Amino acid sequence: MAGLAPAPSRPADSGLGDASAAVAAGFVVLYLLLDWASFVQPMRGTSITPWNPQAALAVALLARQPRRWWLVAATLVLAAAMRGWPSPPLAELLAAAALSAAYGALALAVRHWLGALPVITTRRDFIVFLLLVAAGCALAALMFVGPLIALGGAPADRWATALLRSWVGDAVGLIVMLPVLIALCSAARRFETRAMLATLEWWLIAALALLAAWSVFGRAPQDQFKFFYLLFLPVAWAAARFGFVGAAWSAALVQLLLILAVQSSSHAPPTVFDLQMLMCALGAMGLLLGTTVDEREQSERALRASLHLAAAGDMAAALAHELNQPLTALRSYARSLQLLAERAAPSAPADGPRLDQVAGNLVHEANRAGEVVRRLKDFFRHRATELQPADLGELLREVVESQRPRAEAAGVRIDASVEPGLPPAWVDRVQIEVVIRNLVANAVDAAAGGARAARVTLRLTPAGKAALLEVDDSGRGIAPEDLPGLFESRPSSKPGGMGIGLFISRAIVESHDGRLWAEAGAAGRFRLLLPLNPPGDD
Repeated sequence: MAGLAPAPSRPADSGLGDASAAVAAGFVVLYLLLDWASFVQPMRGTSITPWNPQAALAVALLARQPRRWWLVAATLVLAAAMRGWPSPPLAELLAAAALSAAYGALALAVRHWLGALPVITTRRDFIVFLLLVAAGCALAALMFVGPLIALGGAPADRWATALLRSWVGDAVGLIVMLPVLIALCSAARRFETRAMLATLEWWLIAALALLAAWSVFGRAPQDQFKFFYLLFLPVAWAAARFGFVGAAWSAALVQLLLILAVQSSSHAPPTVFDLQMLMCALGAMGLLLGTTVDEREQSERALRASLHLAAAGDMAAALAHELNQPLTALRSYARSLQLLAERAAPSAPADGPRLDQVAGNLVHEANRAGEVVRRLKDFFRHRATELQPADLGELLREVVESQRPRAEAAGVRIDASVEPGLPPAWVDRVQIEVVIRNLVANAVDAAAGGARAARVTLRLTPAGKAALLEVDDSGRGIAPEDLPGLFESRPSSKPGGMGIGLFISRAIVESHDGRLWAEAGAAGRFRLLLPLNPPGDD
C-alpha cells in the first residue's frame, strides 16, 4: 500500500446493543426463577416479601438497555400470574406497571452516575450506589404499595408496614444481588472471581460462613439477633482479603444461608424482615470495606507508577546528558560526509547524489533522535508538552512508512486508513509520534509471532471531540489476566526490550488528557483516544 486509504463507513448504531431474543428469554427465565425462590414469608394478602433479588436483575437490564422497560413490565405481570394473583388482578397489573417505571427511573440514575455496567471501585462509587439504592427503593415502594392499597390489594391500616417491608425487600435484593451481577458481567471482575475461587483462603471463608450461620440460626428465633454479628466475620474477612468481589460473593452466600434457614424453620414474618434489615447493614459494610481495599490498591499502583516515572525521568536526563555529545559529533561527521560527497561528485557522478542522500538521511535521523531524547527528558522531568496543531493522519503515515521495511522483512502486512475530514489535534508531535511508533512496532512484533497470516490494521477515525486510533494485529492476543499489569513497567519478553514502552506511552497520552487501553481477545487490540482540543479545554 503506497498511502493511507479512506476509512470505510460504519453501519449506523441501532441503539439496541446486545438486546437479542436470547438475552430477553434468559432475563425472563432467570427473573421468574429468582421470584419463585425468594417468594417466602409474604406479607398477608400481598406479594411483598423480605428479599427481592429479581429487582437487581431488572435494574441491571434497564441500565444496560433502557428500551427493554416493556419486557420488565410484562415479566412482573407474568410473575404475579404464576404466584396466583396474591392481590386482585387489576391491583397487581397497576402495581407491576408502577414498579417497572420505578425500576426504570432507578436504572437511569445508576446509568448516569455509575455507568451502563455499574462500576463500584471507590468509596465515592459506593456512597453513590447506596444513596441511589435507598432513594430508588423508596420510590419503588411508594409506586408499588400505592395501587395495592388503593384497590384493596393490601390492608389500608398497615400502609406504613407495607411500605417499610417493600423498601427493605428491594434494598436487600439490590445491595446483595447487583454487585454479584457486576462481578459476572465484567471481564476483569470475572477474572478476580476465578482467582479468588482458586485460593484455599476463600473456601476457609465459606466454611466460616457455614459455621457462623449454624451458630446463629441453630438457636431459637428470639436469640438469633443476639448472635447475628457472627455473620459479619466471613464477610469482613472476604472483603479485606479480596476487595469488592470478596464482599459481593460472601454477602450473597450469607444471604442464601439466611433464606435457607428461614425456609427450614418457623420464623414469624416480622422476624424475617428484621433479619433482612440486618442483612442490609451486613451487605453495605462488606461493600464499603471491599471498595476501600480496592481503592487502596489503586493508590498503591498509582504510587508505584509515580516512582517508575521518577526513575524514568532520571534515566531520560542521564541519557540526554550522555547522548548529547555523541549526537553532536554524529551530526558533524554527517555534515563532513556531505562536503566530501560534493567534492567527489565530479570524479564519481553516479555516486555523488547517493552519498549526499545518505548523508542527508543521517543528519535528519540524528536531529530527530536528539529531539526525541530532549522532549522525553522534558516530559519526565517537568511534564512539559509543546502543544501545536498536528495532522494525525500525516503523522500516522510517516510512522507506517518508517515501519514498513521492518514489517516486510518480518512478513507482516500493514493496512492503514484515515477517515477524511479529521481536523488537526493539539498535541506534542514528537511525544505522540513516540507513542504511535511504539504501538505499531509492538503490533508488528506480535503479528510476526502469530500462527495466522501476519497482518496489522490501523484505523484513525473521529470520535466526538477526539480522534480514535485503533491498532489491531493478528498475533496471539491478550489474556484477561494480563490486562491489569500490561501498562506497568516490567521485564520485557522481547530481545533487547526494556519493558517500559507501554508504560511511557500511557503516561504521555494521559498528559494530553487522552486514553490508551488494550482489549482482551484472540488478537491484539490497542486503542488510542486523543482530544482534538488542547488539554483542559472542554
